[in-house]
Amino acid sequence: MLRTFGMTGRALARVALLSGLSAGLAGCGTSAGNLFGGGQAQQAAQPAPGVGSPVHNALFGQPVPAGAQVLQENLCPRIEVRDGSNVWRQGGEGPTELRYQATITDLARECRIEGQTMIVKVGIEGRVLTGPKAEGNARLTLPIRMAVTRGLAQSVWTRLYNVPIDVPANSPNVAFTQIEDQVSFPLPPPEELQTYVIFVGFDTMAQPQQRGRGRQARQAR
Repeated sequence: MLRTFGMTGRALARVALLSGLSAGLAGCGTSAGNLFGGGQAQQAAQPAPGVGSPVHNALFGQPVPAGAQVLQENLCPRIEVRDGSNVWRQGGEGPTELRYQATITDLARECRIEGQTMIVKVGIEGRVLTGPKAEGNARLTLPIRMAVTRGLAQSVWTRLYNVPIDVPANSPNVAFTQIEDQVSFPLPPPEELQTYVIFVGFDTMAQPQQRGRGRQARQAR
């Protein structure tokens, strides 16, 4: 649910413009460049769960009640996993050499406007699978990046998170979540807001090592 808080007359005028925009955001055919360590690739749009969906409730709790002024859900930038960054893997080549593999399974976002700033709460849910070469009790550090882009290539906001995950011995899989409630950027004109995208994924240029059998993990910087 997208809400407004303490808005000036000028901001309210912008909200009126925003609320009149047509539903839906156009999908684009290019990637977010090298924000996640990869080259350009085709990006497939993936619809994100909205406020009140099971994924939203699992990550953020119960839905936020509608405020006095409500903007259309489509005005919250869409959220996608950057193409090619859905999987993080440790181990040698081939399935028999796999140690650990993490995947992103669900996404959610929630937007509000404070003055002239758009603030987004982003939630990521995923799972770590253990492979044949898993090393008993281990601590993994997953390099997860969140980024906001304009037009899929122009960076507006980005941050890398080194997310620690404890994997008990003999555990086939472990779930994880990462939530950021202060993704923020200046509120753009309505026609520009339609081009904004929130990308998430594993950063392939930041590969922290796991701690297993007493080895110390090193976080990517």
